[in-house]
Amino acid sequence: MKKILLLLSLVLTSPLSYAQEATGTIDELRVCGYNGGSGARWARVVQFKVAGKWFGIYADYMTHAHDNDNNLMVSMLMMAYSQQQVVQINATDSWNSGFSKCGTSSSGAVLHDNPGDYIRLSTSL
Repeated sequence: MKKILLLLSLVLTSPLSYAQEATGTIDELRVCGYNGGSGARWARVVQFKVAGKWFGIYADYMTHAHDNDNNLMVSMLMMAYSQQQVVQINATDSWNSGFSKCGTSSSGAVLHDNPGDYIRLSTSL
């Protein structure tokens, strides 16, 4: 029984259990900010819908320890959206509560720091 519970917990917390992939144009794009807790902690996220699935990235965020911006991915997404260019996305991070604060779906996948996550733009998709 312990082995079954261990296996189940590993599967449920694995990035593969949140994995989501889609190819198409970006149907909807949202930018949302939220407070991540007490003190100087906040984040802005970009959420976008491709082929009926929600995806998200951290556009920029700040904590007591550091401040990070993700200008490259934000620029790629804005360009692809404005030109209605086909994108291919693979994301494997969990859709946390911060991504649900903008009125989007309660489920999706986040491109953050897992190996194999990508956004692909190509004229031949």
